[in-house]
Amino acid sequence: MLERDLYGPVKSYLEALGYEVKGEVKDCDLTAVRGEELIVVELKRGFTIELLYQAIDRQRLADSVYVAVPLPKRGYMAPHLADMKALCRRLSLGLIFVGFTSTAVPMVDVFLHPDDAAAPRRNAQRRRAVLREHFGRTGDANTGGVAHRKILTLYKEQALRVAQLLLDHGPLTVASLRRLDAPENTSAIVARNALKWFERVDNPDGKLPRYAVSEAGVLALETYAEIVKKF
Repeated sequence: MLERDLYGPVKSYLEALGYEVKGEVKDCDLTAVRGEELIVVELKRGFTIELLYQAIDRQRLADSVYVAVPLPKRGYMAPHLADMKALCRRLSLGLIFVGFTSTAVPMVDVFLHPDDAAAPRRNAQRRRAVLREHFGRTGDANTGGVAHRKILTLYKEQALRVAQLLLDHGPLTVASLRRLDAPENTSAIVARNALKWFERVDNPDGKLPRYAVSEAGVLALETYAEIVKKF
């Protein structure tokens, strides 16, 4: 059992309720948005103190926060089930169980809904950052709960867009890239070159610098081909 095994069933459950779901958004395992409502679900293989720490932190930015764990081996007869429910209620957290069998589709049971009115005050800046990342991404390339794996962030997706334009059109200035509908932060993306996907090349006019895609950038375009083709 891995944390990422929980992501698919919980995502499908929330999508059936009309939420748009994405994984690994600003350190949140799963974000779900419907209208102006933002839900965060933190996924763990067990009901641990680390899980509760993470969930309490997410209360600063979400309308509701749930923790999702596998249904205990003894099911609803597990001895500590009542304690888990009581602790989540005390912390204003929701509790989701995901049950797995060898022959059936995983079961998702929202065992407890949070008391949102008792949750801590929200941090509006963090909330906006999560929503901006959530809506800015194309599709859902990340699986929530996956550790030690590179995450496709909004910034990386914007850099891929710039790299694709340079690959298609050759070396260009920032102004030329913007005329091709490049992201607003293109200047910072190519100038900082944090991902090493770009190279500065000479401009025959001797004026504004031009940029080209590097070998690393071409490799990135191949790696994320499924995302690039949606641009």
